[in-house]
Amino acid sequence: MYLLIMPSKKPKVMIYLDPDKLEVLKKWAESEHRSVNNLITMLLDKAIESKQENKETT
Repeated sequence: MYLLIMPSKKPKVMIYLDPDKLEVLKKWAESEHRSVNNLITMLLDKAIESKQENKETT
């Protein structure tokens, strides 16, 4: 079996996390069978969606 790795065209962002918060994120991601990166992306997507919905109602 061959694994092809395609480079992403998505921009990269660097964040600095408190070690305790990173541990929480790791456990959360593991409980949902996700990577920490995927969990953070999902959380950001939800936050942006919520912000846009709130903007439309005001």
